[in-house]
Amino acid sequence: MKNIAYKYRIYPNKKECILLSKILGCVRFVYNKMLEEKNEYYREHHTLIGMALAHYKKDYV
Repeated sequence: MKNIAYKYRIYPNKKECILLSKILGCVRFVYNKMLEEKNEYYREHHTLIGMALAHYKKDYV
């Protein structure tokens, strides 16, 4: 089976650019928060932890 990749170029208007910036900012925040907590847990317990996004939804929505 061959892997096939497609590239698409998008041209968002100003309103869509603002929305994309907000969404990517939120994603970046949650990713960094999860990474920080995982690293902290690992430093304290020397084991890995699985985290769920639902945990952050109730705290930051």
